[in-house]
Amino acid sequence: MKLRAIVLLFGAFCFLVTSPVWAQSICDNTAGNLVTNCGFETGNFSGWTLSGNTGFTGVTSSAPYVNSGTYGAYLGPVGSDGYLSQFIWGNTWTFQFRQDPAYWGLDDFVITFAGSCGPGCGIYNGSFYLYNDGGTPNDFTVLLNGVDVGPSLVDAGAFPYTQYVGFGFQGATPEPGTMILMGTGLLGLAGVIRRKIGV
Repeated sequence: MKLRAIVLLFGAFCFLVTSPVWAQSICDNTAGNLVTNCGFETGNFSGWTLSGNTGFTGVTSSAPYVNSGTYGAYLGPVGSDGYLSQFIWGNTWTFQFRQDPAYWGLDDFVITFAGSCGPGCGIYNGSFYLYNDGGTPNDFTVLLNGVDVGPSLVDAGAFPYTQYVGFGFQGATPEPGTMILMGTGLLGLAGVIRRKIGV
């Protein structure tokens, strides 16, 4: 009887070790991440708003559209742009995309608070992973409250999962010198893009 209890206990331990908690996206393990369903690990777009052309757009567990975890988004509307948005701490972050006849892969979106830029103003770090099948025409950009903050990719060739990193503001308008930096591209500032081959 004692041996049977030990075997059952070992079996329960093995179940816990292999449970889905180990399939989390890397963004789920980022301290302070403000993005809901950052790696689409719910298997759908819960926490997000999908608008515009929603054709050929969804969440999958199939390669190559998963960067980490179990799921990733595939984005491939034809003929016009689709939009995937999330309202985060007073700001609307939007991915705008089109891919004809192929797909973008999107995964692991992170927004964290970096500090204050004055009364009522916050600075946020952001990153996401993007994959491109390379079909043309294609376009992909990030909008912050409706403003193009980059990267602005048009007819980009195929590339593996790549991490785009940058920063953005919330609240009060920053000083003019800082606005120039923001206008150069939130998640694609020169020298701030980090290339990472699939995780």
